Amino acid sequence: MAVGNVQMGLLLDSAIKMAKDENSTHELNEDLGPGSWIHSDGWGIAYLDGTTWIIEKSTKAIFHDQKVEGLRNIKTNLAIIHLRKKMGSNTHFNNTHPFHIKREDLGEFIFCHNGHIENKIEFCPSFTLKGETDSEQLFYAILSKMQEELPVDSIRETLDKYNKCSGTNVILATKDISYIGTKENKFHRYYQMKIAQTNDLVLVSSEILDDFKELEWRDITPGDILTIDNNKLTFHIDQKPVIADLKNEEEEEESPNNIKSF
Repeated sequence: MAVGNVQMGLLLDSAIKMAKDENSTHELNEDLGPGSWIHSDGWGIAYLDGTTWIIEKSTKAIFHDQKVEGLRNIKTNLAIIHLRKKMGSNTHFNNTHPFHIKREDLGEFIFCHNGHIENKIEFCPSFTLKGETDSEQLFYAILSKMQEELPVDSIRETLDKYNKCSGTNVILATKDISYIGTKENKFHRYYQMKIAQTNDLVLVSSEILDDFKELEWRDITPGDILTIDNNKLTFHIDQKPVIADLKNEEEEEESPNNIKSF
């Protein structure tokens, strides 16, 4: 995800490298080497054209799709790209991220998910599945909780509920606010979300993007949730609650919040 002065060409080049598995070494490619864990089961992008979301999806691999060339010169201040490697569902347009919904009672949201959940996912019957992926179901489960709770609480409670998974990271975005939800996982390097920030850009990625030179990247601690102000280019972190002894719990209760701001 890129917010602010989005350099679309660099963003797409970075996405292509990630999809080809040429960008980093992690638990899922270290035995067979880079290029052995490609994401070729579709890709999608959501970006803002003024105040309107534009969504493009494809079941092709991004590195084989000519549609990419027509996107390179787009001007936007918010773009989200997802590269799919299927797990548990077929390569199909309706299973391709990002997912989008607009409802009067909830608002408008864009959603992406990295991971695979084996649990049965529950959500309000007012949402209708278009595909068969667990990711779309997870989107609706979070939105179901948001009918009664704040977004950060809804994301945390939903991610905590489903534990039969290799890992789970989500991006839930509106035009003004974006939420990055992370969860502890089995493959720490592969699922490690990262963030980089300049005066006019915030980047969030599952890998360091070498095409963006001289950026200082830092890890997002699994279990933390980031809230990004898309207009001010600032963010704060809601840290994962720590199970502590009674003394530490009492000390935490005296603290006004459990938030770090940047």
